[in-house]
Amino acid sequence: MNKVKRFLGMALAALMVVSSAAGCSSDTASSESTGEPTFKIGSIGPATGNNAAYGLAVQNGAQIAVDEINAAGGINGYQIEFSFEDDESDAEKAVNAYNVLKDWGMQMLLGTVTSAPCTAVASETDNDRMFQITPSGTAVESVQGHDNVFRVCFSDPAQGAKSAEYIATKGLATKIAIIYDSSDVYSSGIYSAFAAEAENQGLEIVAAEA
Repeated sequence: MNKVKRFLGMALAALMVVSSAAGCSSDTASSESTGEPTFKIGSIGPATGNNAAYGLAVQNGAQIAVDEINAAGGINGYQIEFSFEDDESDAEKAVNAYNVLKDWGMQMLLGTVTSAPCTAVASETDNDRMFQITPSGTAVESVQGHDNVFRVCFSDPAQGAKSAEYIATKGLATKIAIIYDSSDVYSSGIYSAFAAEAENQGLEIVAAEA
């Protein structure tokens, strides 16, 4: 939980710098109900469907962190408003969710949770110059080519390459069989990077089944 709080704290600190430089108005940085200065953080991920476990983990973890930060006085006097939208791990639904959050007044985006939706939404946040940070979008394309989009996790190639390196340096195996999901960008990305590094490490892939 401390990691989640530090993550949100750093993201908010970055947002405050950006907002100050852009001359953020009091209308967008204050709560209509209390008049207190607030930051509106939106988040997108799968709360339903096959990947719901990932989205709910992010939603629940972020909400707990937001509640604890607000109870402790917020960030430099700013309270946090948090809103999560379900995209069912679907790119088109993620873009629709982004527009809902933008209409709500979102000032930064935590997400999206999965890679394909993150890639789609990144184009939207780039156009709007919206600060976006994903906790778990591992595809290279999720942040590539956008100077407003960041991630705090490993990429697919890094995970695949490091796995092959670990197996080789620890002497765990010399011959390896692989089963992967060819319809899934996450699984395919890891497989491709693993296979390339396995060759560099002198490992033999004896079978690769999709």
